[in-house]
Amino acid sequence: MKRCAAVWTAIGMAVVAGVACACIATHSIALRDKLGMICGRGHLLALVCDREVYQADIDRSLREFDYLREIERSGASEIERKAAVTNLIANTIAVRRASAEEISRAKVEREVALLRSQFPSDKTWWQALNQSGLSARSVWCMLKRDLRSREWISNRIANQLAVTEMECRDFYESHLPDFFVSERIHASHLFLAAPPETAPKTIQEKQSAIQELSVRLAAGEDFNAVVAQNSEDEATKLRGGDLGWFTANRMPPDFIAAAMKLHPGEVSQPLQTRLGFHIAKLIETQPARQRSFDEVRGDIAIELANQKRATAMQKLIVDLAGEAAYRRPL
Repeated sequence: MKRCAAVWTAIGMAVVAGVACACIATHSIALRDKLGMICGRGHLLALVCDREVYQADIDRSLREFDYLREIERSGASEIERKAAVTNLIANTIAVRRASAEEISRAKVEREVALLRSQFPSDKTWWQALNQSGLSARSVWCMLKRDLRSREWISNRIANQLAVTEMECRDFYESHLPDFFVSERIHASHLFLAAPPETAPKTIQEKQSAIQELSVRLAAGEDFNAVVAQNSEDEATKLRGGDLGWFTANRMPPDFIAAAMKLHPGEVSQPLQTRLGFHIAKLIETQPARQRSFDEVRGDIAIELANQKRATAMQKLIVDLAGEAAYRRPL
């Protein structure tokens, strides 16, 4: 009986010792670093919320960044790697802090629907999930976690985004050239293409054709109808050749010069630019002017709020990254 008790006591002590050793080992930075090297994940770069961040995690994050922006390169700079570590640490903490945020089912469903709408069919949607090793449930959970994080971040920085009237006025006064509007023209055209590489014979044919069309317009034919039947500008021919509003630097100088000689409703003689042959019709002009503060106040407020949001976000990222239990210098 005593022998049995001694055996069970020994087993119990061994279990306790094993658990204690395991706890010590899992909190050992050196051991976690070594395990990362053995498992092919590289050095331990950070420890945050009991989660390890290894070199492999940063490499994956940078590849995802490049993929989303359609960038192809062999590697990232040291500054980019440091930024990736900082962002990954901050994101991990934000996700942990945001776990208590309440997100409605309807919001998650809207996010899922938005993501799903980017795929042309159910087949391609499920193929994308399978190729990514994801399920509909895991996507749901990921999107809900992302919404929680965004909600938590939004609440955290909300009081830093207010924009005052004085800030808007100061911005306006210091950026007056940005609110100067050059003279604008609203015109239509009938167009026959003849770029520089066009054969001389074709250029002569199109020059004759534009002259004939000019005669028809002068005789009273409807401009929109002639444009619809003959113009080679496919983007505008079905709307009467309407080019919309534009400034002088958006159109060939010869076209601008001809249009500016017209009165609203008048049609020009045929003219040639580097693009081909045109007959222009002036619809309306707007003189150059300085936009008033009242006109642009809303745009300025949005711009300043975006600037403050970027600053607040960067500060939050730095603050959260500073809470990491361990961070390896790069």
